[in-house]
Amino acid sequence: MGAKTPEFAPLWTDAENALSILESKLSQATVTGQQAAQLESLIRFGFAIIPQAISTGQADALRQEINSVSSRAEYFLARRARKAYTHPVPDIYDDPTFRLIDFHVNSALAREAIFCEKIVDLLRIVFDDELNAFQCLTFNYGSQQAAHQDTAYVVVSEPLQFLASWIALEDVEPGSGELEYYPGSHKLEHHLFGEASKSWNPEIHGRPAHKAFLDGLISRCEQQGLEATAFLPKKGDALIWASDLVHGGRKMESPRTRYSIVTHYCPSTVYPNFRNFTSYFHLQAVQPHCYISSRHYDLTKRAPSGWWSKLFGRQHFSNQMLKPAFMGQQESD
Repeated sequence: MGAKTPEFAPLWTDAENALSILESKLSQATVTGQQAAQLESLIRFGFAIIPQAISTGQADALRQEINSVSSRAEYFLARRARKAYTHPVPDIYDDPTFRLIDFHVNSALAREAIFCEKIVDLLRIVFDDELNAFQCLTFNYGSQQAAHQDTAYVVVSEPLQFLASWIALEDVEPGSGELEYYPGSHKLEHHLFGEASKSWNPEIHGRPAHKAFLDGLISRCEQQGLEATAFLPKKGDALIWASDLVHGGRKMESPRTRYSIVTHYCPSTVYPNFRNFTSYFHLQAVQPHCYISSRHYDLTKRAPSGWWSKLFGRQHFSNQMLKPAFMGQQESD
């Protein structure tokens, strides 16, 4: 762990004079009062809540689509048990680790949600740029993921210049493995892997370094007097968080579902790391000022049916039910 260094260029909301910049934007009427309150929360605490970012009807439709993609499973990529990639066949739906990966590529409903007006307007103010949405995941159940910072796993050309959204597709109840976060933890000193990297590479840094990172986060938060807060949103609410906000999933105490969709965004002039090792990287325009990109889909080509076809999964499949649609490749968590 080292002190903050100037090599990691922040978004303006993480700059030392961020509140002054916000005050200027408000005085110039370039932000609304509601946006100013959300931006102040993002600056001070590392997150912003957008009530009813999408309608309950949109959330219901998206949840229904998530539960019906097996009817065209060959066009979607799912993940379970952390490292196993598959098509979303019905027999894996009830697995608590089930995820749809880069669902925004072939789901118009997902794109409408993650690029809803309230999210786009806020993120464009933060980025002062157009948006690129990538690494879009669905969750049917709580993740129970250990508290972490996304910068260790979500790798972009400017390590601090991305945000994430978490949209509730149903009311979230206590005990369902609800999301939790540590307000203000985005201001912790940087944890560096190998004295230079914000991101963890298992082949270079090893598992012990990763464990030390996770083990140290909670104690560092406690030393700063930061306490965990549970996110218990209503259907359609969204949480936006900064790249270094410490967050995770609480333990599931009941089998209750917790449908949600999570997306990472960066300015269109900042690039996800998979651009460096995929020959097919492409920013696909999907609506004004909004692009998508994907590690797993070649967005330069579309199948005759209008769907993009997948290229890469995490590893070779052993399930004989699957079509040979993927090539083996390792990926960092």
